[in-house]
Amino acid sequence: MPAAQPRPESAIPAASEAPFSGAPDARGAMPVAAAPARLADELAVPAPSPVHQLQAELIQRTAPDETVAEPLYPGWLRVAFPVGSSLVLWAAIVWGVSRLW
Repeated sequence: MPAAQPRPESAIPAASEAPFSGAPDARGAMPVAAAPARLADELAVPAPSPVHQLQAELIQRTAPDETVAEPLYPGWLRVAFPVGSSLVLWAAIVWGVSRLW
């Protein structure tokens, strides 16, 4: 069956065919009656929840109002430092290898 086509209602298994019983299970927890599953359509509107509202408020408080560009190091330093440190490290490697022989 292609994934783009919804399954017919008869193909969706029911959550529980047995009627709700108020007896606790092995852990001692009371069972909860499950609502039947339904497919959401394009007209379905998500229900607002306190968790989503709190998350939206926190995002507004933590988002910076404006971004300030950080000053960059000069270009000569951004090129010279990696090249110079690479030369120093290669010199140390060559010196160390020459000490072994």
